[in-house]
Amino acid sequence: MTEKERQQKAIELFKATAAMHTPEGYRAYRAFAASLNGPILKAVQESSYMRELFQVIQLAPGQQPTFPIADDFDSPIWTLPSLGYVAQDQMELGADEVSIPIFQIQAAKDWPLKYAEEGRLDIPQQAQKAVAKAIADHEEEAGWRTIIPAATSAFTGAGILPPRPAPIYELPSGDAAAGYFSKELINRMIVGMERIGRQLNLLWISPEDMADIREYTDTDVDPITRREIFTAAGLGSIWGINFRVVNCLGVRGKFNINDRTSEFGPFVGDPSTNAFNDYSITHGNVLDENGSLVTAGETQIYGFDQSDVSLLMMIRQEYQAFDDPNLHRRQRQGFYGWAKLGFACLDARFIALGIIDRYTP
Repeated sequence: MTEKERQQKAIELFKATAAMHTPEGYRAYRAFAASLNGPILKAVQESSYMRELFQVIQLAPGQQPTFPIADDFDSPIWTLPSLGYVAQDQMELGADEVSIPIFQIQAAKDWPLKYAEEGRLDIPQQAQKAVAKAIADHEEEAGWRTIIPAATSAFTGAGILPPRPAPIYELPSGDAAAGYFSKELINRMIVGMERIGRQLNLLWISPEDMADIREYTDTDVDPITRREIFTAAGLGSIWGINFRVVNCLGVRGKFNINDRTSEFGPFVGDPSTNAFNDYSITHGNVLDENGSLVTAGETQIYGFDQSDVSLLMMIRQEYQAFDDPNLHRRQRQGFYGWAKLGFACLDARFIALGIIDRYTP
């Protein structure tokens, strides 16, 4: 079957759903809703960058969302109770495995019934794109709510193991390389991870950080590296470390850790101490309630060692669309559905947090 023939068949199926009050129309309606699952899942997999970082494990029916704990376990495991919470650390000495909570994320979309009568297939196609984006956005938020608590918390040692500071790196105030995304900060993160037996090989940075890279001079990096960066439109790598620009980071990023006075974003400093876990905010970044920048301040970059499993996304059920016949009374039709996921960080030592203070007095 050619692409044109497949498209025509999809249009005919969609037009048949206009008679959703009849047995034949309702069967077509159910079949059409089911046909959306494949394109939605493909769009989620392509757009959810958390699936690039987290190891995705598809749970078989009846399989439990558990993961074995390494023999040399000496670090808490972080699990996300549900969307809207932040990950919680747990440490059970002598335990063999950890159970990862599974929660639901939902999304739905509907449109006027007349578009089915007209065969306007582009309308449900826009709806499936919107739902795929909503699911990917939920996964993005769940990922950050797992990563950020783990990256900003010191390990007390649980009474019998040596304590460790939070994996936070920052150049001292007044350093010539402070205030921007510098190779000195990258080098400090590399050294810090090497000292605990880890290797920095991936950095998630903001658009502002990538702008800093494009402005590197010969004193920052050698001419060959500069040329490679420009050839890759600012992407590429330095010292074997790959960069990924994440729009939700930086001075206007939704998931930047902002000052306690900031009115935007889920991560802000404590009202009394202006700290987020063990990260003390000195010059906090401030956004208003609409996400507009008020005062540029501290932003964060995240480094990862991907040589071993540390971040998990367990999937009990991918998003599944269901027809919604109750919409017919309002002369509308559409679909709803949910996915069942779980997120965990098995070892925060595979994460490094870099601080860039962009505050200007």
